[in-house]
Amino acid sequence: MNFQNYNILKLSYNQKNIELLKKIFFKMSYIRQFELRAYESRLEKKFETLIYLCLGQESIYSTVALSIKNSISFGQHRGHGIYLANGGSPKKLVDELIGLNTGTNKGMGGSPPIFDKKIGMYGHVGLIGDQVPVAAGYSLVNKSKKTICYFGDGAAEEDYVLATFGFASQKKLNILFICDDNDLSVLTPTKDRRSWKLVDVAKSFGINAIDITDDPLTIYYNIKKIEKKNVPALINIRTCREYWHEGAGKDKEGKYFWSRYKIVKKILENKNQEKFVNSTEMLHKKWSKKLWEKQLQKL
Repeated sequence: MNFQNYNILKLSYNQKNIELLKKIFFKMSYIRQFELRAYESRLEKKFETLIYLCLGQESIYSTVALSIKNSISFGQHRGHGIYLANGGSPKKLVDELIGLNTGTNKGMGGSPPIFDKKIGMYGHVGLIGDQVPVAAGYSLVNKSKKTICYFGDGAAEEDYVLATFGFASQKKLNILFICDDNDLSVLTPTKDRRSWKLVDVAKSFGINAIDITDDPLTIYYNIKKIEKKNVPALINIRTCREYWHEGAGKDKEGKYFWSRYKIVKKILENKNQEKFVNSTEMLHKKWSKKLWEKQLQKL
């Protein structure tokens, strides 16, 4: 099935929504150019540590960060975009990826478990989805702040992730679970792993759950609707992973592949925002090139 427009909201591109889309695209471009330079540097073997890129999924992290302020984030192994969207230091992130002690985790964690208390972000520690019960525990004792917990569609199959839904519902936690559903657990599609849907399981626990595509405005307005109630909620967001599960390789673009970045870019260009799009991309391309070249000189 093609999920490019799955449960997409039919909204007019009025001035308000165009301005909102521009803010989201700016963050998307920022994340994308960082990741592309990371990919190129790894491809050229300028560093050889593990790397988990979020290319293709930039709209999720950009939109969530813009939608919810003053929150705490628990990231998954594809967490560079979460970190950057929430104001993390790109210099510290590069240093972490290349193994320097000036990195987010003093160079000892690498790409998957990005931690930074200064921006309220916690990563996982090696077990797929282990951040989910930890996020629920945090939310239990910090109900005044919205806790956002990201995980992938593969992690959704872990027993402790599903059990956490029951706990969150019982305790009425102020937590938003976001599943980055790229339909792949490493290389295995969802249809070969399970027959049930995550939103159905979440609803069975009494959690407010929706299943949508990664269109920024669809994400934004659904979050605003959910935010009105401080109760546990889940958004399963259909998206596409553009690059390998790990490393410097590109996934095959199959029949149902889409690039939300390119779609948003095209929408803005069609709405007379070509100058903004070009200047934004140029700004971030120059910035990321300079950043990576400077930090790589430390090796």
